[in-house]
Amino acid sequence: MRFIYRLELLIAAVLCLAFVIEALIISSGTCPKRPVVRNFNVSRYTGLWYEISRYEQPFQLGGECVTAQYSLNKDGTVRVFNSMLIPPNDVRSSIVGRAVVSYPNKDPVPAKLIVTFNGVPVASNYWVLDTDYDNFSVVWSCFQIGGIIHTQGAWILSREPELSDSIKHRVQEAIDRYLEESHLRKTNHNYELCCSSQPDIQSYPEC
Repeated sequence: MRFIYRLELLIAAVLCLAFVIEALIISSGTCPKRPVVRNFNVSRYTGLWYEISRYEQPFQLGGECVTAQYSLNKDGTVRVFNSMLIPPNDVRSSIVGRAVVSYPNKDPVPAKLIVTFNGVPVASNYWVLDTDYDNFSVVWSCFQIGGIIHTQGAWILSREPELSDSIKHRVQEAIDRYLEESHLRKTNHNYELCCSSQPDIQSYPEC
């Protein structure tokens, strides 16, 4: 009975977030199936990524100038360093996490990872639906509650603050196939905005 009560509270909280955050996708049932990149190369995937667009998330609400820095830890896991600016604040906020490949012994290795962040009790999945490693990545995540409802996250990433014209078509194909474009909100990477922050945590890479 206590579990059911807590489950009802969690569902109610998620539904309330749906009204507050317009772009948050909440649907009934279990998470949909999505194909991912095969033969995933973690080493090639590391480095700096700029967020081009995303499904808005509670932990990113209002965030602009968003970057993700991935690097390999000695144990083979991935260090995650996410940072962003929330206007009108002029100090970047950041969070550090750790990503682990979900099925490292599968052949070929699927691009499915589990990410945990310092101080956050819940892990999240990180699935790479498409990437060429050098220019773009399409990332998707889904969290389900007891098979009753689920919420989705999506991020379009680029090695540069803007996608190159030569790669936009491929990214659009992935969006059309797997995501709901109307829920994607563009991330602002205006130079004056992003470089107005104080470098207490990490200065914007392009400044």
